[in-house]
Formats: sequence, structure tokens, C-alpha cells
Amino acid sequence: MQAKQEAVVRSSEGLIPMPQHLQQLPGTFTLSASTILEVKNNSPEERQVATFLSQSFKETVGSSLAVKTKGKPVEGAISLTIDSTLALGQEGYQLTIQPTGIVCSAKTQGGLFWAVQTLRQLVALQPVHGVSKKVLLPSLAITDEPAYAWRGLLLDVSRHFMSKEFIKRYLDLLSFYKLNILHLHLSDDQGWRLPIPGYSRLTQVGAWRKEEDGSTHGGFYMATEVQELVAYAQSRNITIIPEIDVPGHVQAALAAYPELSCTGGPFQVSNKAGVHSDILCAGNEQTYTFLTSVFQEVARLFPGQYVHVGGDEAPKTRWRSCPKCQERMKAEGLPDEEALQAYFTRRVAAIVAPLGKKVIVWDEALKGGIASGTLVQSWHGAGAVREATRQHGQVIVSPRSSFYLDLNSGITPLEKVYNTPLVPTGLSVQQENLIKGAEAALWTETIPQEKVDAMVFPRLLAFSENLWRHQNKPTFDNFSNRLNAHYSVLEKQGVTYGFETWPVTVLPAYIPATGAFAVRLQAGLPSTELRYTLDNSLPSYASALYTGKAIGFTSSVTLKVTPFKNGKPYSEPVEAVFVKHKAVYKEPKLTHPFHGSYQGSGAMALTDGILGDADYRKGFWQGFEKQDLEAILDLGQEQTVTKVTTRFLQDANSWIFLPTRVEVWVAGSNQKYAKAGVLSHLVPLTLEKPVIQSFTQALDETPVRYVKVIAKNIGVCPPGHPGAGGSAFLMADEIIVH
Repeated sequence: MQAKQEAVVRSSEGLIPMPQHLQQLPGTFTLSASTILEVKNNSPEERQVATFLSQSFKETVGSSLAVKTKGKPVEGAISLTIDSTLALGQEGYQLTIQPTGIVCSAKTQGGLFWAVQTLRQLVALQPVHGVSKKVLLPSLAITDEPAYAWRGLLLDVSRHFMSKEFIKRYLDLLSFYKLNILHLHLSDDQGWRLPIPGYSRLTQVGAWRKEEDGSTHGGFYMATEVQELVAYAQSRNITIIPEIDVPGHVQAALAAYPELSCTGGPFQVSNKAGVHSDILCAGNEQTYTFLTSVFQEVARLFPGQYVHVGGDEAPKTRWRSCPKCQERMKAEGLPDEEALQAYFTRRVAAIVAPLGKKVIVWDEALKGGIASGTLVQSWHGAGAVREATRQHGQVIVSPRSSFYLDLNSGITPLEKVYNTPLVPTGLSVQQENLIKGAEAALWTETIPQEKVDAMVFPRLLAFSENLWRHQNKPTFDNFSNRLNAHYSVLEKQGVTYGFETWPVTVLPAYIPATGAFAVRLQAGLPSTELRYTLDNSLPSYASALYTGKAIGFTSSVTLKVTPFKNGKPYSEPVEAVFVKHKAVYKEPKLTHPFHGSYQGSGAMALTDGILGDADYRKGFWQGFEKQDLEAILDLGQEQTVTKVTTRFLQDANSWIFLPTRVEVWVAGSNQKYAKAGVLSHLVPLTLEKPVIQSFTQALDETPVRYVKVIAKNIGVCPPGHPGAGGSAFLMADEIIVH
């Protein structure tokens, strides 16, 4: 009776990903150190899974479980069975828990391993009772299998090197949530991470870079370490996919062997992000000799079916002026440099084919055409997926806008990751069947090892369930409720997780009748509390606690908010600057409508009193595509105005540019406008970093009722820009009238 009264978390309240079919049954099963593991057929595959499960329970119940491989069945045991006759998919499994015992069964070792991982999750979600460390498990029946076979995470270990032990930890975490692919990005402009026989300078030179502060960053994986990682991954039902990115993103390789370039160098391992002009020379036979050695070693170390060969972001500038590349194009009858890259990719595929491997390419390879059946990793969205399937390529879906975890959680929030579809509209059944699955990706230009957890979690759990259940998944609210139970599980595994969305979302409002701002806050993580200040000081744990009631103030202030968890800051302070001025909440009359995707706070975005920061995606900037901003403000009556300030953002990497000029016009009640001034700036269009520019026009204390601001959009992205000729955006956030 006592056992039945002890706490049990229902399985439906916690499992991620939620199984396809789950039925609650009466009663509970008691797991303890005396529980026996039975291996029904005594196969090596069953014994391997049993050994993993036995050892994984050691910390929970105090010791590993005994494994029984023969003899009569034992009541109260956990039974593991591989049965090839079961009507399940290759990764499907059945798990039954009753008071008299637990049965895990599957068609394959992989399916059996997922059954065991579901059991481990159930145990991790339960409280441990008493000094005997027993765990009560709810009785249930599960039949389960994934919607997609390819469920992966890309870790970029080139931009920031990650240790062998760190990667092992991620293999544990991936398998716990039923992801089966770890894609290691092993080479790029910023570092080469794999030794290649005959090319020692790849790791002597190419694995290390000088940072801007003078420090050295780098490292590489010895062949024995790679083999250790591969074996560790295999024991957790994960395949490691190696990527050697060619012909672009090779600055580290060229620093070691400049003769493989079109120009001969010299080069240095890059310490800057972005796309570099120098790539492998496609007309030089030495290039293919080099790549033969590289992929022979890659094939030897990584036993999986696929090798990723990159193909993304390879500028053709050097090829256009390279005699060897131009001669190769002429000899092969190639019409342009895109066709030369297709030739290059075919050569690489021909190198790996005798090694028993198939290639994966990024979707840029579609420009030159791909062979039927090529596996394409699509990061440019639904259009690239459609094009890949049109060319009869198989697809790994990795849209930057949803599954790139290096974008912060405000840009790709938990809900967006959870609900992003893998299959674009309009595909035929045959095309849909070419979609193998998806990968989330963490590019690490600005993310060292110690910051990886906060970027990956908790969003990886949403990604896992999206792939496992996909069109048949529960609602996001259902998932979110289950996720709350997993934060403590992640903490036990040492995961320093990040936020579900922005660390703090500021929701401004203004009450015209009282002339007061009323600001509400939302925390980006359920277990954090928000502390704030209004005096420009940094919040401490002694600062005011946000309780859900609107924060009110009637003058210009800088609101600073810090999320705290367990009494300690859990992110950098979030700052919101409010400006009280004569035009606050005076609705602008716009000649051209703002863009639907960049509305800011809507009709009042240009006069809501809150200033945007350098990230336009937080929702405070209002965008105009190709159009000028033409806004008229009615102050209600004539009053003295001393200056008008407008603020604009430039973020050239996002196709956002400052206006070419800003005109300020003013009028009295008669609406006869006079030009107050024309303002310009000196910020170069090529500046990559985001910059906020204020344009201020002083007035001679003129009586003004109407203020008109005209800001000229450059219209299209300038020559030399990656989006040259495409629509340029103008982003404004406030017209301040003093």
C-alpha cells in the first residue's frame, strides 16, 4: 500500500519526443538495484543494449543492474528482445511496463535502443524514493517509431574547436532525445581539424589561428580520438557525418598548402567570419590529388554511408581570372563557372565512390545541376527543397530561418522550431518521399564551447519532437508543459540551457490620458524571475522584482532588466530606452505602407516612445521595402518645436541600409510646409556591422503643428553586395519631436 501512495509522474506528462501511441495502464513497476535485466535471445546486439542500460541506471539506483542471458524468466525483470518478425519500422519499438515486469522489443538493435532511451527518460522524470533508491514507473504500453529517418545536429568544430569529451557528452544528449546523426563540420576558413597522411601542415598550420587579441585558438582530433568518438556514437545509435567543405571555405587548408589555390597565396588561417574569395583551384590536378588523400582518410575513419563535401558559398572570382580554371572549362566544354563547380563536385563524388561512400552537398550545388539521388542539405528554405526534389535529389531540410541554432532564441524561438514544416507545399508524393529528414545547425563563429549549451537547449528538444512526430505531433502548449519537467533532467546532465525566446520581451504601451508609459515584461524561461531598474543602474538581486503588473513612468527613462535563476543572473541585462516627447502616440500618416513582416508595434511604431537596438528582429523597427519613408505627424495644435530627430538602422548583411538623405518639413495649422533641412550621413554602405544613425534637425523654436519626414531609400542593394540589385530595406524606429 505504501508504494502506491508514493509519487509517480505519468508518462504522458514528460516524454520527449512524445511516442506515436501510448496507453496508460493500471499500477506501477518498482525499479531498484535488485532489478534483473533479461536478454531474451542472448544476441550480441541485445547484450550491447543491455550493458548500456545496466550501467546507465547506476547513478539512479546505486549500482548497475545484473544482466541475465539464459535460464527461466524472472518475474519483475526488464526483458530486452530483438525480433525481426515484428511489424515495426527499422527504428520502431514496443515498450510495455506492468507491475510484474517491463518488456522492450524491437525489430532491430536501433529500435531496441530507442525503447531503452524511452525507459531511461521515464526513470529520469520520476522521484527517487528512500535510501533504497527505488523508482516507481507508471504502467503503460507504447508502440513508437519516427516520422523521419534522418534526425541530426550539425556542430561546427572548425570555427571553435570542441574537445573529445565535450562531443561525447553531446552524443549522450542527442541519443537521449532520439536524434541519430551528429554532423561534424571539420574544416573551414578558421581551422582544419583532421590529420591527413602526407599533409602534415594541415594540422601544424591549418589547425591554429591568431585571434585579434593576440591569443591562439585551435586543435585537431587524432585518428585514434576519431575512432573512439565513432565507436561511442555507434553504441548510442548515432552516425557521425564528417564534413570537409570544398571548394570554398578552405582558407585554413590554403594557409598550409597555398599551391592549391588559383593565386599561390600566401594565406593565413582566418580569424574573421564571412565568405572568402580564395577557394581551391578547380583546374589544378594537384587539387584532386590532395582531395583523394583527404577523403581516403575520412572514409577510413568514419564508417557511415555518407561524406559531406560542402559546396556552399564558393565565390567564382578567382576561377574567372585563373588560366588553369579557364583552360579546364574549355577542355570540358563547360559554359560557366557554376558548371565548373558541378564538374568539381562530380570529381569529388568519383573520388569517394570507390571508397564505398556517397556525397552530401549544400544546396548551392543545385545551380550547376546534381546527379539523381544526390543528398542535398537545403539551408535556403522551401524553394531550395523544391528545386532539389525537382532534380531528383534526396533532401536534408535545414532552413536557416528555423533550424540554425546560432541565431538567438528570439529569432528562432522554441515554438518556431517546433512548428516548422519539413515538406513545402505543392510537392508530389514522389518528391515528398525524397525528404529524408532534417538537421539543426550550430555555426560557431561567435560561440566557443562553453556557450554551446545555451544556444542548443532547450530548442533541440522541440526539434527532436518535430522530426519524430512531425504532422502528427501534439500542440505546442502540450509540448511546452512537458518541457518544463525536462529542465531539471537537463540540469542533472550538466546542461546550462538557454532561453525559449528572447531572455526578456518588453511590451510597451502608453496611456495618453495620463501621459504615462505602462510597460509589461515576459520572461524567456519559466524558471527565471525578472529584476529591473529605471535609473540606468544595473539590476541586482536586490532590485525591484517584476510581478506581472505594468511598470509605469511619465518621463524618459532607461529600463534595465536582468533574468535571475536561483538568485544569480542568467543573462546579460536587457535594456530598453524610452523617450518622452511631443509626438508620443501621435499616429503617423504614411504615404507608403510599411512591410508586413516588419511592422514594429504597428501604427504607432514611429511614435511609441521606445527606441530599438541594433537587432531589428526584436520588433521595434518598422521596415519599408524599396519604398521611401514619408510620414506626417499632427501634434494636435501649434506648439514650440526646437528639434526633430529620426533614427534609422543599417545592417548590410540583412539588406538594410541607411537613407541616402532625410528631409524634415514643418507647418503650422495652415499646413503650408517649409523645408527645415536636409540631412545626410557618412556611413559606408559596405559597413558590415549593424549601426544606428540619428538624424537631427534643429529648429528656431518655431510654432509647429505638422511635422513631415521624408527618408530616401536606396531602393536596391548596391553593386558588390551579395544581394546586389535586390530589394533594399529602410528601417526606422522613432520620430522624436522636442
